[in-house]
Amino acid sequence: MRTKSRTRRNPGSAPRRGRRRKEGRPQEILEAAFEEFAAHGYAATRLEDVAKRGGIAKGTIYLYFKDKERLFRAVVRSLIYPALGALDTLVGSPSGSAEELLRKLLSGHYALVVRSKKARAIIRLLIAESGKFPQLSHIFYREIIAPGVSTLRRILEKGVASGEFRKAKVKDFPQILIAPGVLATFWILMHGERHPLHLDAYMRAHMEFVFNALRTNSVEGHLPLPSSDGREAGRDARATSGRRGEHS
Repeated sequence: MRTKSRTRRNPGSAPRRGRRRKEGRPQEILEAAFEEFAAHGYAATRLEDVAKRGGIAKGTIYLYFKDKERLFRAVVRSLIYPALGALDTLVGSPSGSAEELLRKLLSGHYALVVRSKKARAIIRLLIAESGKFPQLSHIFYREIIAPGVSTLRRILEKGVASGEFRKAKVKDFPQILIAPGVLATFWILMHGERHPLHLDAYMRAHMEFVFNALRTNSVEGHLPLPSSDGREAGRDARATSGRRGEHS
């Protein structure tokens, strides 16, 4: 009588594999959700389709995300928020100059938003659907824009305190500093490869523009401010003064 041979199993291997799969499940859901949101938009995306794309049961999604809005918020945060969190930590550190920190933030924006197909897809989705679903733009503002603006403002304050940056009104509107990067994102979304930007050169021009405006040693005195009709304030006064001199 032959005895059946049995292959010995490592009793810990299967549970470990199961644990690894469970720990990676939220990321799998986020990846599947991103594909659905990008392909069909927020309104048309159904959680059952996310589950099907991810190869899981629909009920599994609810173990990690309460509803579709929470899932969308998590998708947005997974794409951009980690970088903002890292930069926020950098700003809170005493090491590094304000210019170095701002360069890192601007470079990070190009790397993680302007050059990212996924980030651009989320932005396209927000533009298309935030009118019908204002909570989407509110999520983006709360999770991405507000922390980013706060970080920019702290960098400016650090630069002024250290004497690197001059005091300027941009502190009240720090989003101006990143505006050229936002323009680059919209340019790519609208024009794609038909009218491509040389992003490396564009980013260098962006940096030059920002730091020439901020550095204390880059300007002599204050730049002339435009009047309501777009002309330099003081120019007309100087011209008028000159004409009076001619007639005197």
